[in-house]
Amino acid sequence: MNRVCEILNIRYPVIQGPMAWITSSELVAAVSNAGGLGVLGTSADSTEIVRGIPESVEEMRKAIRNTKKLTDKPFGINVFPEAGDPYGFSKAMVALAKEEGVNILVVAGNISPDEIRQWKQDGFIVIMREANPTIRGAQLAEAAGADIIVATGCDEGGCMPSLSTGTTAITALLSDAVHIPVLAAGGIVNEKLARAARIVGAEGVFVGTRFILSKECRAADATKKDIMDTHPDDFLVFTQSNGYSKWRTTPHKYGKEGVEANRNGDMNPPSGSFYYGMLKGDPDAGVNTVSNLSGLIKSIDSCAQIVKELGVPFAE
Repeated sequence: MNRVCEILNIRYPVIQGPMAWITSSELVAAVSNAGGLGVLGTSADSTEIVRGIPESVEEMRKAIRNTKKLTDKPFGINVFPEAGDPYGFSKAMVALAKEEGVNILVVAGNISPDEIRQWKQDGFIVIMREANPTIRGAQLAEAAGADIIVATGCDEGGCMPSLSTGTTAITALLSDAVHIPVLAAGGIVNEKLARAARIVGAEGVFVGTRFILSKECRAADATKKDIMDTHPDDFLVFTQSNGYSKWRTTPHKYGKEGVEANRNGDMNPPSGSFYYGMLKGDPDAGVNTVSNLSGLIKSIDSCAQIVKELGVPFAE
C-alpha cells in the first residue's frame, strides 16, 4: 500500500493545499470524499474579515463541524510554527483541532523540532512543509517525528520559496535524504506531472492551483477566468519579505507595482488582499497567484476528477 495513504487513511495520495480564503468546507469535503485529503485553510468558510483570535477560532470551529457534516473521511487543518505566529493564532488552532477531533496538521513554515515532538505527543499526524525546503530541514523534521515531508519547488503558486530549486529537483533531493514519504508540491496540474513526481521519488502530491480551478472551489469566477486567460509568458514574479519569499501573479496592479518596487530596491512591497482579490474576484485588489504550469489546465473539473487523475499514478 502507498505509505501516504496508509498514514492518512486515504485512497489516493493527493493532498489539497490549504489556500487561506479560497478553501471551504465544501472543497475540503469534496477532496476527502474523492479519496484525497482535504485541508482547511486559515479563513475557510469565512465570509468577511474577522479580527482577533477568539473570533477566528469560532469561525474555524464552524468550518470543521460543517466539513464533518459533508464527509466522514479524514481531513486536515493548516497551522504554523510559533516563530511565524507571533500572536498565537496557530497555537489556538492546534488546541481547537484537538478539541474537535481533527488529528492531521499541515504545518507551513520553518522547522521547529520541539513543536513537532509536542504535536506528535498530542496524537497528531504531522505533514511538514518547510517554507524554503532544504535537505537539513527535512532531516530535522524527520528526526523530530514528522510523518510526511512536502517538497515545494519554485513552480508553485502561493508564497513561493525564495530558493530557485524546481519541483523535480527538490523532490528528488528530499526523497533521497529522508526515510519518511515525500510529497511533490509545485506545478502538479495533470497526470503527466504526477507521474513525473513519482519517478523522481514522490509518494504523493500536494496540490493548490489545480484545485483553485475546480468546480467546488469558492474562488470567484472572475479569479478562475483570469487564471485561465493568462498566457504562461505573462505571469509576473516579485520578491517580498526582504527576499525570503516570492509571489507569482497574473499581470495586474500589485504584480506590476511589486516588480517595479523590486527594481527600485524595495524587496518588501505589498501583495494586497486575498479576500478582495482571489475570493471576491477583483484582480487589482491583490495577487492572483498560481503555478507557472497553470496554462496546462484546460478545464474546470470536479474534485473527484482531479483527485483520481493525480492519484492513479501512485496506485499502480
